[in-house]
Amino acid sequence: MKTEAAKIGMSIVEATAAQSAAVPDAARSLVGKADVILLPTDSTVVSAVESVVKVGVDAKIPVYASDTNSVERGAMAALGFNYYKLGRLTGEIAAKVLNGAKPGDIPVGTLDSEDLYLNLASAKKMGVTLSEAMTQSAAKVIDQ
Repeated sequence: MKTEAAKIGMSIVEATAAQSAAVPDAARSLVGKADVILLPTDSTVVSAVESVVKVGVDAKIPVYASDTNSVERGAMAALGFNYYKLGRLTGEIAAKVLNGAKPGDIPVGTLDSEDLYLNLASAKKMGVTLSEAMTQSAAKVIDQ
């Protein structure tokens, strides 16, 4: 990620937290250093999404998430897989195994697209105006 960011003139600033209680301090350490915050799909971070969102709102730093569920919890946006679609795909593969297929003979299943989720209320609180085109292209728009 750092290599690709450098190719387009961006840099990555990391903040780590070994436990959920340390996530707010890690987020606050980015204020003044980062233009945006990207949350990984990591159980330590995801369990403390709201604390990162608060930092984003207070400092007017947009918070993006790697998982769509975090948008419902206050992240401004996420481009990620849809858990429902992933569950269906997993179920289809499980059904093949239950019907006698050997797991090693089943091709790897992948989702064919990612979904854009937007939280308009969070965007406004973070000082971001999202275009109508972006809003219309979203799979889900939250405005609360």
